[in-house]
Amino acid sequence: MNPDPAEAADARQQGERVGAPVIELDCAADIAALRASDSYGRADHAAETVAKQSGLRVVLVALKAGGQMHEHHADAPITVHGLEGRIQFTVGGQSHELVPGRVLVVAAGLRHAVLAIEESAFLLTIGGRHPVHDTKGP
Repeated sequence: MNPDPAEAADARQQGERVGAPVIELDCAADIAALRASDSYGRADHAAETVAKQSGLRVVLVALKAGGQMHEHHADAPITVHGLEGRIQFTVGGQSHELVPGRVLVVAAGLRHAVLAIEESAFLLTIGGRHPVHDTKGP
């Protein structure tokens, strides 16, 4: 069955899934809808929150070949799950190639950047907002 981008977009616009107690994602349909969006047409990448619950947020990101997310950080731990294509994920001075089925787990506060080697998509999960503590003291 082929994903229907219009149906996936309608479900998101109506907010049916984002805060529901149980959320089932159709990543193929959601990626197709994201790529059909105006924001993807105007930029080298687009992202959409597909699920949000207490202490957890799930974001679908689609990038055009060569698309990038400049260095930034998250205040909480994240996972990055490759869904399509190939992504160069740079964190802590090391580059990791993310392909479908590969998952990176990144601690809170680490600066990282993303570059799409080819048209790609990944699922970003952002954990609870817990402050990073320096246990070494002064």
